[in-house]
Amino acid sequence: MASKEKKRGFGLELKSFQGRGGRNYLAFRTRGGSYHAFVEVEAKQAARECGVKVEKTTRAMWRAIWNT
Repeated sequence: MASKEKKRGFGLELKSFQGRGGRNYLAFRTRGGSYHAFVEVEAKQAARECGVKVEKTTRAMWRAIWNT
């Protein structure tokens, strides 16, 4: 019986950096060498900006929009 090759992920490398203005960035590099970066924002504010309809705890707010 031949063994199957294991599935591979996307091969993303992640690092976080603090910018000069105090903002935090999450950067990742793809297997192909492309770079992408995301700026960190307060989670509750991000949920509001993403259209959450309830004003509760951060976890409850994200749960409400995560499964939509």
